[in-house]
Amino acid sequence: MFNEEVEEELFKLFEKIKEKTVIVEGKRDKEVLYSFGFTKIFTINKGLYETAEKFEGKKIIILTDFDQEGRKIAKKLNLFLQSLGCKVDRETRRKIGLMFTRLRIKKIEELKSLR
Repeated sequence: MFNEEVEEELFKLFEKIKEKTVIVEGKRDKEVLYSFGFTKIFTINKGLYETAEKFEGKKIIILTDFDQEGRKIAKKLNLFLQSLGCKVDRETRRKIGLMFTRLRIKKIEELKSLR
């Protein structure tokens, strides 16, 4: 697949999930996803763990970066959220990760280079 086709596929997926609850690592990631129309974005900070009960029973997509550190955070967050009864959408994360690999990007904030 050419990069343009992968970008188009990624943007179509974003269009389908932009109303879902998404968790990212930081402020810049949140800003980038807002620019793609996402509305329910939470960042990882002390407040996430303190307010995690509001995620209880919800379907959540973890969009931490796709580098080594981001994957480690996603794994821990996945276990934590599932222990609270959340439904973590790992399949969507996997699909986005594959597209990131094809686009040769690893960090959510790098999406701004695609616009």
